Amino acid sequence: MNTASPGSQQRPAAALRRLAALAIAVAVLAGCDNVEWGGVRVDVREPVYERADTADALPDSLERLEPLEMPTGPLLFHVRRLDTIGHATIEPVLELAAGGPREVGPERAERAEEYTAAFLERYYGSDHLYALFRDGARVGTFFVGEANVAGSGLCVVLGAEGHVELRPPLDTLSEFVAWHHGTRFGGDSLTVPATRRDMASLSQILARRGVQEGDVPGAWRIRAPADLRALNVGTGDYGLAATFVVGDSLGSGSPPDSAGSVFLVADYAPASGFFTLFFDADWYGPGGKRALRWIDALDLLGDQRPEWLLRGYGDASNWYELVASRDTTWGVVWTSRRPVCEAQAPEVETAADAGR
Repeated sequence: MNTASPGSQQRPAAALRRLAALAIAVAVLAGCDNVEWGGVRVDVREPVYERADTADALPDSLERLEPLEMPTGPLLFHVRRLDTIGHATIEPVLELAAGGPREVGPERAERAEEYTAAFLERYYGSDHLYALFRDGARVGTFFVGEANVAGSGLCVVLGAEGHVELRPPLDTLSEFVAWHHGTRFGGDSLTVPATRRDMASLSQILARRGVQEGDVPGAWRIRAPADLRALNVGTGDYGLAATFVVGDSLGSGSPPDSAGSVFLVADYAPASGFFTLFFDADWYGPGGKRALRWIDALDLLGDQRPEWLLRGYGDASNWYELVASRDTTWGVVWTSRRPVCEAQAPEVETAADAGR
């Protein structure tokens, strides 16, 4: 009877393998090409290594390893209704990041296509819904249709088309801010601000007074406002925002010659009438355009004081700005404007396309 344990049977085989390895090593050191061991002829050769040319491949491989810098916080969107049947467009305004508002878009031009593809997949799927707000009240829903991307590189506009459904009687409105469905909750009612019949003429008086008192140079011939909004701002019931342009249009595109733009926000007090809360005016030539108009007011900075969201137009691009109260004055605290985008060919958006 064989009483040897399994371990004792394996030890001779292991010893033979160690001797074989030792013999091969000796043969290599001795410069032998062939070794015969246990009836097996082994061809021993020096290993050959190929040196890869990594001068060009290394940066590409490293770039592929770098994570794509996509938004991590909630995104605020801007929705414009284009017709009475609800056809609308949407585009991102900003990201609510940990350090405050942050612009949305690729940070490196060479990764713009990759960023765009990832953005469209994440935010513009056919099953995505966005809640529409106006003055802090939920007014409807935007349903994503298909992507509508414009521009390129750092100046890509990540837009999409779709349609809106609004709560009556708010279906007369055509411009909104939007959050991804379920991420923000607002009021259930919206009081549409009343518009005084003399609001347009009174806003002209404020605009003329502002450029005179501010000694803003230029050949100002202020007529009817290019954009006029009745607002619930300040302490009165008849606030307004108005934009005036001279020798230009309220949309992206270079003016043919020198031109000017005035944007103002005013409040109303029964004892004193209209008075200006915020005034911004500039006289510019081709290449220096900056025209603003009102979109909405909402609290984005978390200080319980709503900021004003404005739309800006330049010679070749559009952007967004936030105006906030600091102590007793209002001023621009954030902008998504990229000067590099002003050097690209303009995609003109006229006042008729700008929405209300």
